[in-house]
Amino acid sequence: MTSGVPAGSLYKFLSHKRKVLSLYKRSLRHMECWCADQYGYGRTGFCYERTLLRARFDKYKNETDFKRATQLLRLGEEEFWENQHPTPLIFPEEPGGVMHERSWTHQLPETTMDHWEPQQKAMFPDYFDNREKWCETRMKTWPEEMKWLKESDKQNIEKGVSLTDELPAAKEKDGYPPFWWKTVTRALERPKVMTWFPNDQDSY
Repeated sequence: MTSGVPAGSLYKFLSHKRKVLSLYKRSLRHMECWCADQYGYGRTGFCYERTLLRARFDKYKNETDFKRATQLLRLGEEEFWENQHPTPLIFPEEPGGVMHERSWTHQLPETTMDHWEPQQKAMFPDYFDNREKWCETRMKTWPEEMKWLKESDKQNIEKGVSLTDELPAAKEKDGYPPFWWKTVTRALERPKVMTWFPNDQDSY
């Protein structure tokens, strides 16, 4: 699957703007923890520090030299890494939070969408068009996936490697690893069917 991007490599494909915004947001969150924890500044001290931080970012927001902008971003990332809080604030639904992926809607199997009404599927035409293609590809690749899974286990046994729940990579370049569709068809964290239609009164 040439369109698949490993999670660890996703950062390489983000735009420069997204990286700067991410750095700014992370810096704010960690600074808030430092002000409330170590220095005892409270909200007033945090407001003062975040004003200085924003001024540092605004100073170079109109930088036209891409090489210099990239260098500034790298230096900013290094400074953030050295000064990050050891126990930063993590929101409950974020990765690492106590409620991450605990929504009951996320626990429903992907096959539940087979029973959706046509008007519900019409709200997400792009997704369901791709989903039909994924289902067809899944039926075609299933025998090869299971065959490769058995071969991989056999190779690990012969090498004396202990078996784990970790799935092997694809056998061939741009191939399909076992159970690839579980990642491709993974639902949103809190999926919700929209109830608003054009020409109807907005209920929100």
